[in-house]
Amino acid sequence: MPSRLYTRKGDTGITHLSKGKNIEKHSQRVHAYGTLYELNAFIGQARAHLAQSRPSGPPIPWEALEKFLHDLQHRLFMVGRDLSTTFDDKNQASTPEGLTKQLEQLADLLRNNTPPWKPFTIPEGTLAATSLYICTTVSRRAEREIWALNKMENVPHSVLTFINRLSDVLFAASRYVNAELGVHEEALRPPDSY
Repeated sequence: MPSRLYTRKGDTGITHLSKGKNIEKHSQRVHAYGTLYELNAFIGQARAHLAQSRPSGPPIPWEALEKFLHDLQHRLFMVGRDLSTTFDDKNQASTPEGLTKQLEQLADLLRNNTPPWKPFTIPEGTLAATSLYICTTVSRRAEREIWALNKMENVPHSVLTFINRLSDVLFAASRYVNAELGVHEEALRPPDSY
């Protein structure tokens, strides 16, 4: 007989961390890794839209972006693991310091294949690009949640830099995808009416 999906253990508003420590579900730590899980779901949606919009013989940046997003879904679980435990000298983060540099390289690749940005532009365009814009905003919210946690408890430096660069990559990806598919975002202007 298959195991049940529900355990009833969380019915009192308590969950437990990876080391078994009990914690309230509304704690800042749960907000932080919960937002990462939300981001992961939106990245899955963006990947589906990218696959449907993929140009024939996709250019190298497009292929790099699709591979990155696939790997990112796995990576976010590891970052979530880093947030669901407490850290000391014996317990090291699974998020490597060098990951931030990889994010910067991808952001540069995407930006170098996108027309110059004129602040500010409306987050619009194709389904793939707008999905990535949503990922950008959720990533920035995750960063705020993680920094709030860092004010209360130690968060590894590699996690803090990773989440900061991640929103930059996702923003660059949004603009790259629109440009590759022939869509350019409208520059911000005063509205005619409301």
